[in-house]
Amino acid sequence: MKNSMSLRKKIIAAMIAGTIALVTVAAGCDSSNKNADNSNGSAASSADASGSEKGKPKLSTEYAAKTEHFQIVTPIANFLFNSYYENRRDAYAYQGLDVTKNLKEQYYDESQGITWFDFFMSETKKYLGKVLVMCEAAHEEGIELEAADLEAVKTTKDSISSAAEAVGETYEEYVSKHFGEGITEDDIDNYLQLTALANKYYNKVYNGFTYTDEEYEKCFEENKTSYQYADFLKFNFVFPTDSDTSGSSQSKKNKEAEEKAKAYAEDLAKCKTEKEFKNYVKKYLTDNPDVITSSSEPSMSDEQIKDAIDSAVSGTVMKKYPYEVTSAGGKWIFDLARKELDSTVIKNTNSYTAFVLLKPAYRDEGVSRSVRHILFTPKSYGGEGQSMELTLQKANEVYSSWKKNDPTEESFAELAKQYSDDGGSKDNGGLYENVKEGDMVPEFNNWLFLGTRKPGDSGIVKTEFGYHLMYYIGSDDTPAWKKSMDTLLRQDSFNDNYEKISEKYTVEYNDEAINTIEETETQESSVITYQESSQNS
Repeated sequence: MKNSMSLRKKIIAAMIAGTIALVTVAAGCDSSNKNADNSNGSAASSADASGSEKGKPKLSTEYAAKTEHFQIVTPIANFLFNSYYENRRDAYAYQGLDVTKNLKEQYYDESQGITWFDFFMSETKKYLGKVLVMCEAAHEEGIELEAADLEAVKTTKDSISSAAEAVGETYEEYVSKHFGEGITEDDIDNYLQLTALANKYYNKVYNGFTYTDEEYEKCFEENKTSYQYADFLKFNFVFPTDSDTSGSSQSKKNKEAEEKAKAYAEDLAKCKTEKEFKNYVKKYLTDNPDVITSSSEPSMSDEQIKDAIDSAVSGTVMKKYPYEVTSAGGKWIFDLARKELDSTVIKNTNSYTAFVLLKPAYRDEGVSRSVRHILFTPKSYGGEGQSMELTLQKANEVYSSWKKNDPTEESFAELAKQYSDDGGSKDNGGLYENVKEGDMVPEFNNWLFLGTRKPGDSGIVKTEFGYHLMYYIGSDDTPAWKKSMDTLLRQDSFNDNYEKISEKYTVEYNDEAINTIEETETQESSVITYQESSQNS
């Protein structure tokens, strides 16, 4: 289950999500240098300031980047620059970024004279350029925004109006406060249309590629180390070291403890089933509770010790462990010579680890399924006492009414919008698409992946969150590994396409305007602020 975003975050996501997707997909192609800082491009436009040409955003005279038919104004570039900075600053703090200092006064690469402002602006320029290049490609192919596309733009704009009204502000006040000074309603409208057009081109190209089974297999072979898993059992037997204590008698005891830990690990490694392995560990921990309690403060009750032992036993099972060969265990597990039920003992600094391999390196053949659900929580439907019984009554009431009156997926989706407490899916009619086995909580997962499940099945499931009305849509029989390869192939194909079109269209950047951008932060969030040139040195 996912937490719902605030309205403001939803709006910002709608504003930048399309561009982020385009940048992410095209990130592999080295096209930024072809377009960056080129001042020789044509500034001519076939659309006038009022946007008279059908399906194309209107232009203004204040631009940050432009191509022949399209442009992005400086206030929107400010918004994108600050959004990128806000989203990435914590990550880049590990690479030397000081978030307390002005970006123009600290170096990203001092030897090259590149400041952190230069770095973030370079990324923003790539961001702007990709949108404009794809819009030009769309224009050349005759791709235009249709009624549904413009309605989606209007929905985002209307949400901004609703948010402003909810806090008692005018549209202009709200936009200035949350998106940056200088941004107008027309700027937002134009930018939303640009990203809609760029995404329309992207989707047409990206979804237009086809691949053979041989190409999928070849792609997997080339990338298999990133998409392989293994299932195994493991448990650590810890022993003290000489560095823990002093004295010859204690050293002798430590040596004895080490030999004992090794013997336990070798004995455990002989187990040939998951049940046998777990039973051995449970008996060992029950006979040696000090392994559990030695580091606890305060002392544990018998019930707490029992729970801790059960938890440790469950933790011995490692399923769908991703490929890695950085650890000694990983190197052994993913050795090409490994076979089912192979076992070993690996010595660490102060422990011996027993491994039993249940399933050697494999690719994920699992299929995904799609489902709609309506979540009823005790907080919303359980009355003052947040009763699970009352919650179930409400869930049964809605379920019975649905089955009696109009048991269709469409009507179920409408009920989800009305009743569901799951903010992550409510607005989308309770829909979760392409769910993989294990993605959801156990009870939800078990219902969804029941072997006899058929499209149209429905029911009620209880989880830690409350009661779920379930509606099974169906499955995608394409295995997970193949979907991953399909994504890789499409990304590569689209990157090749983008590299070609980026050579056809010149992007002109207005560096004088761009250099007036500065990161600005308020108590609420990083906010885009348009600084007039006269206010900056």
